[in-house]
Amino acid sequence: MGVYIRMVIYAIASGLTALGLATLDPVAGTITFDLNSLSLAVGGAVSFIGTFVAGRIAKARGGSS
Repeated sequence: MGVYIRMVIYAIASGLTALGLATLDPVAGTITFDLNSLSLAVGGAVSFIGTFVAGRIAKARGGSS
């Protein structure tokens, strides 16, 4: 299970680097995040997840989403 979690973290880190939200330094073995850009991405992800959860709650209460 730990291998799968590590592989997901690698995929997320490489995706953030491709988007310009992080910089990998292979010599030092570190990843540096640009907090301003990362905060915008996290805000968007939280909004997406929030609307999904609100839709599931509305549907569970008999509404349509």
